[in-house]
Amino acid sequence: MVYCTADIHGEFERFRRLLELICFSEEDTLYVLGDVIDRGPDGVKILEFIRERGNIILLMGNHERMCVDALGKDSLPRARRLWEQNGGWPTHMDLEEHPGRDTLLAYLSDLPLFLDIEVEGRAFRLVHGFPGETEDDMLWGRPEAGMTRQPLPGKTVIVGHTPVQYLQYSTGKKDVVPLIWHGPGILDIDCGCGHDDPGRMLACLRLDDMKEFYV
Repeated sequence: MVYCTADIHGEFERFRRLLELICFSEEDTLYVLGDVIDRGPDGVKILEFIRERGNIILLMGNHERMCVDALGKDSLPRARRLWEQNGGWPTHMDLEEHPGRDTLLAYLSDLPLFLDIEVEGRAFRLVHGFPGETEDDMLWGRPEAGMTRQPLPGKTVIVGHTPVQYLQYSTGKKDVVPLIWHGPGILDIDCGCGHDDPGRMLACLRLDDMKEFYV
């Protein structure tokens, strides 16, 4: 089976429960659409867990990009400030004295910005923010609640980055349950994991039959 999740943001225990829920095995594949680090306390632990497994594929998220920009060889003070303002402090502290810091930063630097895959005859574009021509589009872009056109005709786009609560609030709904958001040819699977919302969830989508899972 082929699964997709996104925006774990340091909540390792919730991620572990999700893997148990979907009965994830060595025969399965899991795509993670970025932002496994920052905000929560265990981002580096999740990163190491994913890197050690050949059947979990991580894509670049804006938080991984900020981490590389802040701690890589070409880091600038403004990059560190931006990262820490966006919840990077727990990851920064964990990597400060980490013996595998350089290896992890090299791993993050090589993450793909997007992937095109096909499952059961259905074409998908996997990307953190929004499909586009530039890295900024793919890492920082967002779907809009009122969008009417498919971003990529012929492909189902799956994104994270934008907590679905924001898309639901923009339509006037309040006190909503954060479930996967369905737009025209696009799904947003960031259900607020790592944020302060007490109702936040980590979502997972099984691409073989489009079944949704939540923890």
